[in-house]
Amino acid sequence: MNRIRIHVLPTSRGRLTPVPRPQEPLACAFAPRPCSQPRLEGQEFCIKHILEDRNAPFKQCSYVSAKNGKRCPNAAPKPEKKDGTSFCAEHARRNALALQAQVKKSNPGPVGESLLCQLSSYARAELGSQSTESSRSEASRILGKD
Repeated sequence: MNRIRIHVLPTSRGRLTPVPRPQEPLACAFAPRPCSQPRLEGQEFCIKHILEDRNAPFKQCSYVSAKNGKRCPNAAPKPEKKDGTSFCAEHARRNALALQAQVKKSNPGPVGESLLCQLSSYARAELGSQSTESSRSEASRILGKD
């Protein structure tokens, strides 16, 4: 009793039509050697070689190293002002972080007196009979704010 198995090929009914793949971005047109980086949108070069194109809206990064005095070789978007400085992505990010840190330092937070008012509710039980003014002076004495 041998059974013969017959395979029936599935029909195309119910199958999804293949979606065409988006085209791979064109590679950089840098001439001295092959570069496999994708071109910037609307440009002939990648971000590394975009300075080769004189008409591109990029210029050299304005960052100058404090250690060796050399300029960053990366491309940065041209500023709208003629004499404006412009930084590459890495130095723009670092500048933003430095500005945030500077703003944090300039805003020290609540003033000592408001902290003392908040602490006055935590005065010891024996100070509970004293007025709030004397408990503030006790807190000032503890914090060294005589």
